Amino acid sequence: MKKWIIGLCLLLLIVLGFSVNVYYQSTKPINKAESLAKKKAKEKANLVSMDQFYVYNGKESYYITVGKQKNGEKIAVWIPEKNSERVTIEKMSDGLSKQDAINKLKEKETPKKILGSRLGMLNNEPVWEISYLDQSSRLNYAYIYFLKSSNKTPYMIYNI
Repeated sequence: MKKWIIGLCLLLLIVLGFSVNVYYQSTKPINKAESLAKKKAKEKANLVSMDQFYVYNGKESYYITVGKQKNGEKIAVWIPEKNSERVTIEKMSDGLSKQDAINKLKEKETPKKILGSRLGMLNNEPVWEISYLDQSSRLNYAYIYFLKSSNKTPYMIYNI
């Protein structure tokens, strides 16, 4: 009976160790990206604190950080994955908030459920990417231009 209990504990320990290793290995790329984004945002935009971090995968992949500068100004920094020297910096006050972007979507569409929203970059323009389910439970992506001064079509929707 003792050998059976010891064997079960050993098996449980192996499974636990394997699970921890899988988790560690799966979070390593995102942690590396966040570290790079934090470093670049401090270097290029004088960010002193980072409140949010997004990864956007479109035609190009971007790392986006939102944080504050020394003067307290809240800014967003878009860092391309392939060319991290070409950053885009915008004041959050010059753009739509996450809730404003969702409200713009709701003016045109009737989402059944909002799944998530993140900052991204579409054709070199900062956007909010909002994923949602429509009334037929189909996955949709809406792109709302971030900058209030953007004179482009306020949103685009892609159905999947």
